[in-house]
Amino acid sequence: MEKSYLTQPPLGIWIAEDHPKNRAARIPGEEQSNQVAELSAILIALQNTDPYVPITFITDSKYAIDGLTKHLTRWEDTGWIGIANSKYIKATAYHLRRRSAQTSFIWVKGHSGQIGNERADQLAREGADKQTTDPIDLSVPNEFNLQGAKLSAITQALAYKGIRERKDSTQRRKTAINLEITRHTIKELTGHLENDMNIWNGCRNKDLNKKVRQFLFKAMHGAYRIGDYWLHIPTYEQRARCTHCNIDTESMEHILLECNNNARTTIWSLAKEMWPESFGARPRIGIGTILGCGNISARPPTPNDNEQTNPESRPFTKGASRLLRILISESAYLIWILRCDRTINGASPTVQAITKHWTTTINKRLQIDRITAKKIDRTPSFEKLVTATWKKVITSDKPIPKNWATALKVLVGIKPPRPSANEAPR
Repeated sequence: MEKSYLTQPPLGIWIAEDHPKNRAARIPGEEQSNQVAELSAILIALQNTDPYVPITFITDSKYAIDGLTKHLTRWEDTGWIGIANSKYIKATAYHLRRRSAQTSFIWVKGHSGQIGNERADQLAREGADKQTTDPIDLSVPNEFNLQGAKLSAITQALAYKGIRERKDSTQRRKTAINLEITRHTIKELTGHLENDMNIWNGCRNKDLNKKVRQFLFKAMHGAYRIGDYWLHIPTYEQRARCTHCNIDTESMEHILLECNNNARTTIWSLAKEMWPESFGARPRIGIGTILGCGNISARPPTPNDNEQTNPESRPFTKGASRLLRILISESAYLIWILRCDRTINGASPTVQAITKHWTTTINKRLQIDRITAKKIDRTPSFEKLVTATWKKVITSDKPIPKNWATALKVLVGIKPPRPSANEAPR
């Protein structure tokens, strides 16, 4: 029936060959996701069909089916608190309830050769090429628009979440600036202009370790006590300066990308040295690349990779994308850790010590991936992802078997890097 496609998704509705109500559309507004496209496709189909005509929706979206059937009553009872895309679900539920004819849903596996699903895919691709968006009517009459939550369904945690949702919050100026920088950096790399929600979700990407996620969250908010923070505190103004190069006002961008200390130059050189050429050109490292590393993806090189091409014209590579996120996030976080050690304790590690620290950090990520892939509740797809992530950068004293990712007795590690001590990131 419907299909979403791309990060700013269009949708496709297919009924029959050359049917006048077949539809290709592009979603308006900032709240764009695959789930929004799936719900919008059902909503548009309902709005364009008489209520006394039976409908069977054939879709590959379990999210839409479950949201409109299994979860709908509970979500209404709890006042839609904490439910994403609630306005789309409300509008779709209203049009379902006003129908007098039978309406049913059938789930099919995506890309399984089901003719309707494949035709909807084609229409979705046509929608992706549209230059303008299509308006969607989300209005719900008052008699169908339930307000508030039932006392029998509310909990203290849910009530608190509801209060937080209703409370007006003003965005910090630094947060807004960092989000804009990150948004346009991601667009430059992927071709997609992400909204704030997707950027924040990227900060919680599971490819990043927990401490790195916390670091990115606070860095995005400008919450660390560096630079300008100290200028407004009498007798502490000197702390605004960089302890290495004595620049007047230290910033996160200066710490991670500009300061000429050994830690920064060495770590970015190590990351550049480790990136496999077969994974394509490594993106330019900027503050937006670091803050948005959970959203960026790598694309395979093309024969004419030096030519300017549309980023959306090539598919993403999962293994390369995951390695890119790990290298950028772990390197940036290690630079921050070593900077804090230098500022607080006066530490000045050698290039050899920095290299060893970075290599140990990346090797630890590799071994954690292998242990996780070995766990009995992991699927073969995760083992394949681990293999695709690390296969180009590992080495061993003995021949490496195909199942090295889960064969923990096989000792593997990243290839010993040989960076130039004075090399800076591109």
